Amino acid sequence: MANSKRRHWTIVGAAAAAVVIAAGIATAVSGGDPGQPSAFGHAPAGTSTAAKTSGTTSSPAGSPSSSPGATSGTGLATSPVNTAQLADMKWGLDYSDTLAYDTPDQLKTALDDAKRLGMDYIRVDFGWEDYQSFSNYAPDFTKFDNVVAGANAHGLKVLATIDFPPPWARRDACKDTSACPPADNATFAKFVKQAVARYSARGVHHWEVWNEPNITAWAPTPDPADYTKLLLPVSAAIRAADPHAFILMGGLAADHPSPGAPFISPYDFITAVAKDGGLKAVDGIGYHPYPDGDPANSKTFQAISQSPTSIVAALAQAGSPNMPIWITETGANIPALIWGPASQVKPQEAQQVETAKKEVDALASYPNVASFFWFSYQDSPPDHLVFGLRRGDGTYRPSFDALQQIIANAKKGR
Repeated sequence: MANSKRRHWTIVGAAAAAVVIAAGIATAVSGGDPGQPSAFGHAPAGTSTAAKTSGTTSSPAGSPSSSPGATSGTGLATSPVNTAQLADMKWGLDYSDTLAYDTPDQLKTALDDAKRLGMDYIRVDFGWEDYQSFSNYAPDFTKFDNVVAGANAHGLKVLATIDFPPPWARRDACKDTSACPPADNATFAKFVKQAVARYSARGVHHWEVWNEPNITAWAPTPDPADYTKLLLPVSAAIRAADPHAFILMGGLAADHPSPGAPFISPYDFITAVAKDGGLKAVDGIGYHPYPDGDPANSKTFQAISQSPTSIVAALAQAGSPNMPIWITETGANIPALIWGPASQVKPQEAQQVETAKKEVDALASYPNVASFFWFSYQDSPPDHLVFGLRRGDGTYRPSFDALQQIIANAKKGR
């Protein structure tokens, strides 16, 4: 199909995005409107960019050898860090759907960076629409073959998020959005089984079923019963093709995508899916707790276990208290790139370093947390996605070196 791609969307409340990266920077949102959806760093669910832009540059200025060193600072999270849990943490980097469309040089650069950072995994979108444009044509997996081959060459595991039917396979009520569920779950499961059979033989065993189905990334509105009807046959298809597969419930958004938008809390969503038998079909829960302020006190982090309606509480009530929680997205954006003023970009980039440190420490203090995936690898300013370790022009932010050091320190305990 044509190189015209929707971008993966992240979830963090509009005001929260300002707070998390601007903590301690009083003028970070000067001139901006905290309630403006376009300001919080993600494209609305189901939208598409007009043209696919490259994910990386092959030889950017500011390579890791010449990039600024990690900014040192104060104010790290003070909650007790579980050092054993931190040592066992699985580390990953989110690329959304860019890698399959990169040139060979861009793909190599992107994966070189993941390896240099010390990542164990890469997380990539695996949208059905990318591989089977027409119902009477067999899926063409060539683009993803290249990603998997590259990951294997770098010793990286792949976590693939399966979602997004092509227009011909969507429901009539939402045909115009990629977030539209399939008209027929059995047809989707057939596609998934083909993909899993192909890639299990190439070392891919980790699959996440949909992305943020508890918001409007499940069109037109989130529906846990409807999601479970898809989850059950898709999980069965995955296990039929790969008995060793590890399946995650689609990474749940921690908060509303924007004020007033449809949202079902992770607790309520997991509880409803479990009631219909869906929890037995997965091995873990994906979760996206972009912090709504200091990670040490963030409600999105506390929702893991520190409230009566936490994820761990939902799992315990469903009889799976020890099910692992995979943080398959979190991060911190640079709101001044959207709102201004431009003078705040560098201070916010320094704050991004501190936020990354705090997020890791905070998450290592919560039970069941098994992974830390940073969103994202590189900015896409036209889509208001400015969470990258690399800027839109390909240069490296201080957060690249900082995260590299964070991971190296954590792995010393292995």
